[in-house]
Amino acid sequence: MVITALPTIAQMVGANRVLRGQAITSPTGDRSLAASDEAELRRRIVERALEMLSADVERSTVWEMSH
Repeated sequence: MVITALPTIAQMVGANRVLRGQAITSPTGDRSLAASDEAELRRRIVERALEMLSADVERSTVWEMSH
């Protein structure tokens, strides 16, 4: 499982679960948000990643964050 802003590269190296991150410089956050809003975003990213880990996949799959 990988969280990255570059999902194609993650797939090329064999990651089977890829969560598209926010930006190359900050895949698990958004520096333009207020601290409390960024903390909430990070919590949602972790929750989404945990959902992904419980999903059955047969080949590399890229998930998006729901807004």
